[in-house]
Amino acid sequence: MKIGIVGLGLIGGSLGLKLQSLDHTIYGIANNEFNEKKAKEKKLANFVSCDLSILKECELIILALPIKDLISPSQRLVASIPRGTIVTDVGSVKEPIVNKWEKLHPLFIGSHPMAGTEKKGVDSGFGDLFKQAKWIITPTQNSDLNALKTISDLIKSMDCEICQASPKEHDEAVSLISHLPIFLASALIETAHTKNNQSLLGLTQKLAATGFADTSRVGGGNEQLGLDLAMNNQINVLNSINNFKNKLNTLEALIKEKNWELLSKKLSGTKEIRKNFID
Repeated sequence: MKIGIVGLGLIGGSLGLKLQSLDHTIYGIANNEFNEKKAKEKKLANFVSCDLSILKECELIILALPIKDLISPSQRLVASIPRGTIVTDVGSVKEPIVNKWEKLHPLFIGSHPMAGTEKKGVDSGFGDLFKQAKWIITPTQNSDLNALKTISDLIKSMDCEICQASPKEHDEAVSLISHLPIFLASALIETAHTKNNQSLLGLTQKLAATGFADTSRVGGGNEQLGLDLAMNNQINVLNSINNFKNKLNTLEALIKEKNWELLSKKLSGTKEIRKNFID
């Protein structure tokens, strides 16, 4: 297929590399001439340009833009997409994006690959990012069935597992397992950063190992993404934070009360529950 990718950062660049390896012809849109040059050097697409007019060649277009640019797209972008071209996005919230784009384009289907790293920008893409990743598609009653099948087949061809949910269900679920961890990790990092005790801070920084690295990774990533998630999935994020605080308060009370037996049961229980989330 002739596939357009608008945005060649971590997700868009990785898509460009992967889809080229599957013999698709990729038309990549960079946001400025500097990134256009770098994307060409990294061969993120067969054709790279800042000129949106190259999208007229495409049978399918993937919007790999920041959330704010998906919710409030430029008129130039909207006008450059042929009405007969299938369109999807890779944004990590779905309700506001789907609500917007279903009004703008008849063949739009929302989607979201559950893949990423703490890196961003045109240098961050790599072809194996989506290997065995879960990829959520969020069709609605307005969705075109042929567009849905085409996007689903493309996702499966990248060795991804498809999950299907409504935009609302998606946003509730990812607030718990994707958005909440960003803010928990941020709080953890700030807690460990004991500014008032430089001696302790020096020791904790030396001792920080894989456990701290694993639990804090998403707090050291793209700060704009965290802000966009809080702004555009606010109610679900706040509900998740509130639920977490209640659970943490329960653990705090058990420690204060020296109720070691019940604390042990809690820790054993969460150890077992975790197996249902992590293969």
